[in-house]
Amino acid sequence: MQNVIQFLILAFVVFLFMKVINKLKKPAPAAAPTTKVCPYCKSEIHIDAVKCPHCASTLEKPEP
Repeated sequence: MQNVIQFLILAFVVFLFMKVINKLKKPAPAAAPTTKVCPYCKSEIHIDAVKCPHCASTLEKPEP
């Protein structure tokens, strides 16, 4: 009986320890987007593109 109680106490302590460790971890920052959507044909293109390779439309420069 004593072994069962010791096991439960130890399992609870490990559970609390892992809970604290998981709270300390910070999520990874989101990566900057590398593509954008053409407003005319809705296909994905490179973010620096000034002309869509799919529909040949001239794109507006993004405002800072």
